[in-house]
Amino acid sequence: MAYVVKSWKVSNDPIDEQGNYVEIIGRRAGLIAWLSSLVGIDPTVRVLVGSKWFEHNETSLAGPRIRLIPLRKISSVFSSYYRPWREALAIFAVAFGGGIQLGRFSSLSDWFTAMALVVVLVGAVIALAVYFLNRPFTLYVFEVGGGKPTGIRFKRSVIENVEVNHEKVQNAFQVIKTLIEAENT
Repeated sequence: MAYVVKSWKVSNDPIDEQGNYVEIIGRRAGLIAWLSSLVGIDPTVRVLVGSKWFEHNETSLAGPRIRLIPLRKISSVFSSYYRPWREALAIFAVAFGGGIQLGRFSSLSDWFTAMALVVVLVGAVIALAVYFLNRPFTLYVFEVGGGKPTGIRFKRSVIENVEVNHEKVQNAFQVIKTLIEAENT
């Protein structure tokens, strides 16, 4: 599940008194989750990376889960940034096909022609929204000895207006990688 970013702090220097270099906080996506967060019911995920530890906190209605991994026990870091062009293209293709089908009845009435145009335009708007607003990124660490990766999958939040882009993800990746290398030397 991809969370939306509420806060993004990444620096080559410590960002707080505890000596953390990375702090990423996210909440579940959607309007209902945002409204719930306003009243304090806030299922969130928080990743903190300091000079010695990688900390992953998740809170939900069921309670908190905290995972603390020493940096010297991390074998690798993984990041990705996905652009959903296939999904956007499929949405537009379906809308365009629907518009063509409605357009076939245009000889019956101008209403069919207008509806065909509306279907294509709405499909184009939805396809663009999917492409620009649904680009998730992942940032995971793997522990020595294997096992399930620990990390985050986020996307941009329109409501909080915290933008996530490839450069920010790569910067966080580099900071974490540098901290792991410093701890393992």
